[in-house]
Order: sequence, then structure tokens, then C-alpha cells
Amino acid sequence: MKFDLETALKTLGWPLGLIAVFSSVLLLFGVQLDVVLMIAGSMLGLQALFSLLIDVLKYIGVIYDGNAGRWSAALNLIGLAGIAVVLWLNPTFDFPRLDAQLVIIAQFGSLIFAYIVQIAGTRQVHLFVTQGLGIWRFSLRQRQLMAFKDA
Repeated sequence: MKFDLETALKTLGWPLGLIAVFSSVLLLFGVQLDVVLMIAGSMLGLQALFSLLIDVLKYIGVIYDGNAGRWSAALNLIGLAGIAVVLWLNPTFDFPRLDAQLVIIAQFGSLIFAYIVQIAGTRQVHLFVTQGLGIWRFSLRQRQLMAFKDA
């Protein structure tokens, strides 16, 4: 997936002329916008990390339905600015190595997040079965008490 600055700015509701300002500021510091966009488009680990962050924020209620696109556009714009600053400070920075580490971090974070969601989901299903459907709790002690009362 290629990052499109024009689409990101439209999603954020910012004027398209901001691209010219952004590009001019980059050129002022000796960094070309096409180089930044090429690097940003190849950094799948950063995109995966942003996606994980948005999912976690949606799960805990910080991001509401319909706002994930704005958050994604804003995070990608911050990522572009970060890449531009790194290129300005160190033009020979090894972005593929950083991206490989970000992929591992995103995979580990996704695994932990999936585990947490699974635990929360399992508890909700249990509560639904025991309370919503009226099925007796799955408890040895409860069954023993019921058998004692019936005897």
C-alpha cells in the first residue's frame, strides 16, 4: 500500500496547499518529498504499528467509530515528518533495519492484544451463557448443592 499525502490531507480536512508548504519546508532542509514518500511507502512495520495502535485505542474507547481514518492519516503524517527529520539529521540512516524491528514489535504487540481481547471475549460469552440464557453456572459446588436439595 502506497502512502498518498494528498489523500491523508483530505482525510484530515486540511487544504491541499499544505503539500506545497510541507514540500517547501523539506526542500529548505535539503530533503526531497519523493524520497520521504518512497521510504514511508516501504516501511510496512511502521504501518503495522500504527494499525495496532489504532486498534488498541479503539478497544479502550479513545477512538470512536468512524474516526479511525483521521487517526491513521494523522499518524502517517507524523511518521512522514519523523522520516524527514531523520533524513535531515542522518541521510544514511538504515530504514530497512528499523522497519524489520518495527515489524517484530508490531507482531508481538498484536499477539498480546489478541490474547487480551480473547480473554475479555471469553468472559463475556460466559456471562451471556450463565446470565443471559439462564443456564446454571458450570460449578461442581453448585451441582452438588442442587443434588443435595433434590435428595
